[in-house]
Amino acid sequence: MDTDLKEEISRLPEVPPDAAMAYKQHLGEMVEKVNNRMRRRPELDLLIGGNPVSMMFDNHRNHGLFMSNVFSLNEYALLLNTIPWVYRAYTGRGFSFNYFPAHLQTWRDVLEETLAPDSAACLDAVYGWMISRHEKFIQLSKQSHDRTMEPDAQWRPVYEQFLQGLLSADRQASMAVAKKAVPDLARLNDFYIHVVQPAMYAVGAMWERGEISVAKEHLASALVNRVMAVQYIELMESPEQSKGKAVVTATANEFHEIGAAMVANALEADGWEITFLGANTPSEELLEYVSASGFDLVCVSITVPFNLESIQNVIQAIRTWPEGRQPKIMIGGQAFGGYPELPQKLGADGFAENPEQAVALADQWGKAIC
Repeated sequence: MDTDLKEEISRLPEVPPDAAMAYKQHLGEMVEKVNNRMRRRPELDLLIGGNPVSMMFDNHRNHGLFMSNVFSLNEYALLLNTIPWVYRAYTGRGFSFNYFPAHLQTWRDVLEETLAPDSAACLDAVYGWMISRHEKFIQLSKQSHDRTMEPDAQWRPVYEQFLQGLLSADRQASMAVAKKAVPDLARLNDFYIHVVQPAMYAVGAMWERGEISVAKEHLASALVNRVMAVQYIELMESPEQSKGKAVVTATANEFHEIGAAMVANALEADGWEITFLGANTPSEELLEYVSASGFDLVCVSITVPFNLESIQNVIQAIRTWPEGRQPKIMIGGQAFGGYPELPQKLGADGFAENPEQAVALADQWGKAIC
């Protein structure tokens, strides 16, 4: 994380709750205004590199959701990793760097005309800072980034073979690598940590750089899901005694579920009674289900930072329940990379970077449950 920028964001004005709420309440309206104004720009085709206008609209929607989280949490540090990542991902698809200050200035104009002056003023300061650091963000976007993982040397040959199978869409090769590497449950967590996680990070990095298409990235994810499903069927055993009941899911609007599935399988292999809800579980329905089912542990995965507010809402709701009915709450995912204090700020009981950490933390809590 750039130390100069980190110092600068520490001096940005804190956003009052009413201003953050105003931004959130008017978000749909403001996205539509930004879309309309950007669509009418005569140089639009050059700004978005001939891409469909819908791709630009997707960024405007995601930007608004992300900034709503930043303002609600007053967590400006999120800007320092996310903005260079957005620059890198969209320029990798042909967008011009000139697009970013253009769309940010359009947001400033829309904020001024849509929100009350007091609310718009403090938000405008943040947008002004982002525009003023455009050249710095370009530099950061071109540097090597930390959304990659190096596998352990012992596992590198397996990792390379598995990654090649994913990239070549070779289901049989991917299955064969996994089957040979994981003959029993004892090797499952190591396979997840040293092969699956770094392979998916590598695939994501290739997509960011424009080296593979969205379709190829989705196909790699689908192959990983199939491999994990076969491993589950062939290796999983019913525990003699349950350590407790746990529900594992990805939060609302979160469509990345591989991390959550790894944690679910690792916990089940360790003796927990698992309910895996998959991706994009609406917050209200998750709360209703957890309340009715008496879980000891709730594990939620978040990959993209514009979903942080949804898990905060879930945590805050659970904290209103009677003390004896409150499950432990564990969160994890790439959204927390570089922000070690964020899980506690959201109100979670703990954070796990990988399935091994999730098992260790759950076991620590499980002793108290028993």
